[in-house]
Amino acid sequence: MDKYKDIINKQINLPSPPVVIQKLQQCMTESDVGSHELAHIIETDQSFTARILRLVNSPFYGFAGKIVSVDEAIAMLGLNTIHQLLLATSLLNTIKVENKALDLNQFWLHSFGVGVVAKHLLSKRDKEMQNQGFLGGILHDIGRLIFVRLDPALFIKFYSADTTVVDLQTEKEFFGIDHEKLGEILARKWNFPEGISLAIAYHHSPQNIDKHKLLVSAVNIANILCHALAIGYSGNYYVADFSKEAWETLGLSMTELETILRRSLVEIEKSSNMLSELSR
Repeated sequence: MDKYKDIINKQINLPSPPVVIQKLQQCMTESDVGSHELAHIIETDQSFTARILRLVNSPFYGFAGKIVSVDEAIAMLGLNTIHQLLLATSLLNTIKVENKALDLNQFWLHSFGVGVVAKHLLSKRDKEMQNQGFLGGILHDIGRLIFVRLDPALFIKFYSADTTVVDLQTEKEFFGIDHEKLGEILARKWNFPEGISLAIAYHHSPQNIDKHKLLVSAVNIANILCHALAIGYSGNYYVADFSKEAWETLGLSMTELETILRRSLVEIEKSSNMLSELSR
């Protein structure tokens, strides 16, 4: 389709980040950025302030006491985590779609599930890597939302039945681009960290990427597991072939995987209210 070729060539018709996000992006490039400066930028927008405080006080993070200021939220989660959470939640809030074209509750449940499982698959790594796995999982199918946003009727025509299984090549032939590439274009336009952009771009084919392979592999395996466990619905039943290379990259045993899945399912159940926070 010509409109999607235009997106590739000119990167048009995609939402731009809000002004506050643009200021944050600029601020985060400065080596001496401090938490007070970042907090001041966030607090200029009441909706951003409320969103961060809702997220940091949600059961997902499980802090003992109530956090009442952006400064305190940054101290608890760190500059990068707050920045990336705002990027993700703002992007999801910017892309509005019609429920009739896609069951958003099931879509977010699947996306959230992939994020949680990816985070736990990276539990041996540092908190920053785990957070990128969480956000990469949440955003891995963002390209499908863009398809819906640009042309809901065309999306419904392509995914005409709940049982439809469509691979990336068929998707690309129909739209002129697949949801991986479309999602990557948007992630790069919003200046997401490269690892998250690549996790979106290669979540069906981790064997085709060398950079940030651990992160991409975690999102890929998490996506396969969430499909297998019927956690939500992404808009299509297509699942990438199991990649032995991706699994070996994670360096986990089957016993560890069982523990990870048990913890993930408990967390997904406990934190289901976070879905509404991510999408508003």
